[in-house]
Amino acid sequence: MVQRTDKHKLGDLGELKVRMMFSDAGFATSEMSKDYGEDFFVFGEDSGIIEPFRIYVQVKASENDDQYKSDWTIYEDCLTVRNWVIGSDLTVLVRYNKKSGEYKFCVPEDEVEYWSLPFIEGGNVAINCNDDFDTEAVKKLMWMARVRHYDRLIKLTQPNEMGEEAWNDVPKYRLFCFELLVRLRLMDHAHSHLDDEIYLKAVHMADEMISDYEDSEDMSAIEKSRYSASLLLILNQLKKVSGFSLGMSKFLLDSCACLLVQLMFHREDVALKELQELAISAGLSV
Repeated sequence: MVQRTDKHKLGDLGELKVRMMFSDAGFATSEMSKDYGEDFFVFGEDSGIIEPFRIYVQVKASENDDQYKSDWTIYEDCLTVRNWVIGSDLTVLVRYNKKSGEYKFCVPEDEVEYWSLPFIEGGNVAINCNDDFDTEAVKKLMWMARVRHYDRLIKLTQPNEMGEEAWNDVPKYRLFCFELLVRLRLMDHAHSHLDDEIYLKAVHMADEMISDYEDSEDMSAIEKSRYSASLLLILNQLKKVSGFSLGMSKFLLDSCACLLVQLMFHREDVALKELQELAISAGLSV
């Protein structure tokens, strides 16, 4: 006869409660048919639109008297942790204490360096869950997974080599940067150009910083100031839209900032051309 132990009951309770938190935040979850290190996954979602990434969740439950930071340490098989660190999707580890009713979590890839993992059979890795897990944490994790998705997507689609001709127009891989700028509400998606308010703010910030830069062989002072302004705008907008202080990899931030600068100059080139055509049609000298 199959028996369901108290440990199984506690584990099921912890998983159910954590899944409910994702559901309460408005996200769809799906149970894993077999447990190979994760209990369930959450569909990436924004305003009812399902996105092409997932968040995998592993829940550990306890009835101990967890009073100290070290009490929230979980020891996990090193090969499972390896999969969490290098996996295509974000994995979250949540620890639930039934006695206190507390939930804490961590993102393994932020806690463990891949090269420090002991690749030996039966080797365990200590991972500490420090952050409180609640509805706000759920929303933050969704944005973390979204930014991580774009970071990996742009790296995968970037060509191995790019000649000078690749920069005459927006390279195809940077269309994903464009998409992220739209998600961050930096772009007017209806007309596919920079939002008016964002454009004016970027130009104003760049004008204030231009005295800090000088022309060089590869970049003019105005290009440098606009690049710096774009970096700040993107990070500030990410915090504003997501509601959290989140980071970006240097690669992703640089890719998006370069595109933002390119769009600023493109907007001015188009405006200048339109003014010239208007002047010609009015019989004015240009």
